[in-house]
Amino acid sequence: MTKIRILKNFLQPHKIPKKIFQKLKYIYKFKTYQKELFKKKQEIFFEELGLDRKKGVENLNLTKEKFEILPNGMSSEHEVLFSSISLKKSLEIKNILEIGTYDGNNAFLLSKLFPNSNIDTIDLGREDENFRNYYNRETKINEFIEIRNKRISSSGNINFVEMNSVNLLNHKKSYDLIWIDGAHGYPVVCIDIINAIKLIRDGGLILCDDVFKNLKNSDEMYQSIATYETLSLLKSQKLIDLSLVFKRLSSKYNCLDEERKFIAICKKIN
Repeated sequence: MTKIRILKNFLQPHKIPKKIFQKLKYIYKFKTYQKELFKKKQEIFFEELGLDRKKGVENLNLTKEKFEILPNGMSSEHEVLFSSISLKKSLEIKNILEIGTYDGNNAFLLSKLFPNSNIDTIDLGREDENFRNYYNRETKINEFIEIRNKRISSSGNINFVEMNSVNLLNHKKSYDLIWIDGAHGYPVVCIDIINAIKLIRDGGLILCDDVFKNLKNSDEMYQSIATYETLSLLKSQKLIDLSLVFKRLSSKYNCLDEERKFIAICKKIN
């Protein structure tokens, strides 16, 4: 990978000064980043949603310890958000939909935070090209699926379905909480959001992962401003209430404004 990067720089020498500037900018932002300030902002965001972040963190840590949920590199503030929501009993979360199962760890966590709920989690089938070609699964499909299915089957309140999320257009079930974490670009995430609004019950919550407000380069799967553009339009038309919280608080991921990611929390307006 390093050799390829050096070759690209050699073939495009005019871009080297820009890359050096970007690196220096990152170093400066990284060193001057004030995590405690962003942590306080995050706690205010949670309070505005009627949630207690500190208690959410405590509950999350206890849950992970009790069920031996080990770090997998995918942890972020969405877990704290779920934990905080689970403590607010007035929300009455009984039916949960997760769009994008990935390795099953998030569905497993949801099953423990909401033990009295029913969780439907969906992902593409193994024969789908997007399933096979993304997230480094090309050479280990069977191993990946075996580990995922074992994780999911270890909880009795998780129902896994292989399907393309766009087919939720014909789904009839109503949900109290919907987590959108499938393809992040157009057109899929836009369709997922519209379907979620159709499927969420009055007063229910829709959460969207990996929301970029400013991004120069987008793609269909990993990163895009599609979620933010879609939600902003729906908000402008008074179809949803929209709030954002930081996805991560560490300086590594949060120090650059243009690369900062958020989690969106939406409520349908009737």
